[in-house]
Amino acid sequence: MVALLLGGATTPGVTVEHNGQPKDKNLYAAVFLNRGQVTSGGTRTVGFFRRTPGDTMWTNMYQPNLLTFGMAIWQKGATLRRYLCMGNGLHRSDDNGHTWRVLTDWHTEEVLSVALDPRDSARIYIATPFGVFISTDDGAHWARKMQGMKKWFVKRLLLDKSDPNIIYAAGEDDLYQSTDRGEHWKPLHVGAPLIEVVVQLPSDYKRLLVGTEDNGVRVTTDGGKTWREGKGLPINAFYGLCASSDRHTVYAGGFKTGLWKSNDGGLSWSLLWQNSDIEAIFTIFVHPDDPLYLLVGTSGQGIYESLDGGKTWLYAGLRGCHVKQIDLYP
Repeated sequence: MVALLLGGATTPGVTVEHNGQPKDKNLYAAVFLNRGQVTSGGTRTVGFFRRTPGDTMWTNMYQPNLLTFGMAIWQKGATLRRYLCMGNGLHRSDDNGHTWRVLTDWHTEEVLSVALDPRDSARIYIATPFGVFISTDDGAHWARKMQGMKKWFVKRLLLDKSDPNIIYAAGEDDLYQSTDRGEHWKPLHVGAPLIEVVVQLPSDYKRLLVGTEDNGVRVTTDGGKTWREGKGLPINAFYGLCASSDRHTVYAGGFKTGLWKSNDGGLSWSLLWQNSDIEAIFTIFVHPDDPLYLLVGTSGQGIYESLDGGKTWLYAGLRGCHVKQIDLYP
């Protein structure tokens, strides 16, 4: 049995069950690999997991025995499509996870990240070790789009929240930007290589943050024209960044860093939580309607959860798992 947050603790802004989870949506986790036996009640140890409201268990929804890097959904009206980034390509389900099919071919192999155009379900972007690939026909065909990039390896993609024609790609040598839906790219000169993750503040679209492999976190307040280091942060590898729905709160975590918090949009930072059992933090989730509800996914220690903005934490399942992404979906 998994020890989760039990009792009467609740937080404002969202209707929750006894364990703090919203009633109307499920929590999902993308598990990259497993270092030991999952103690969550799940019988399989990698893939796509779900925790339903009121439950204390994570249930494996899909496990093709492949590395799982991330997930996304496209939803409009009654149409709901689930995507998983996996070791042999991009997988999609059109029937709420009951069946899946691989959309990509041998040209892409591992898919590390997916970005979906909110206006057009047929337009899909993926990041791979061999560059950025784009499909405009619902995954039937793919074209590599690398004009302007110096190196192929791309780890993450992000569509601009104010204009989906603008895309950011976390590259091996720099952060790249496209303003024409991925046809052409230009470097933004972050000043550090090996970009691991990129986020955009929901309250300030010109403010971007990147986590790097060996150079901490960098932030821009002018859409990428100039960059600065986050003040107070260690110069470590940072894999997880998450911006809260409030104006300027951002969280960061990485290799032996603990969880850090910024109240000024990434300019300055303070240590929020340290746990000696956690080797690395790979993903951070902040509930969009309740900024006090936090989860972190770790490299082999599963998921931890806080209902009070990070003051107190309890283990929340999937022990032994390397969790790459946590999100809240229908």
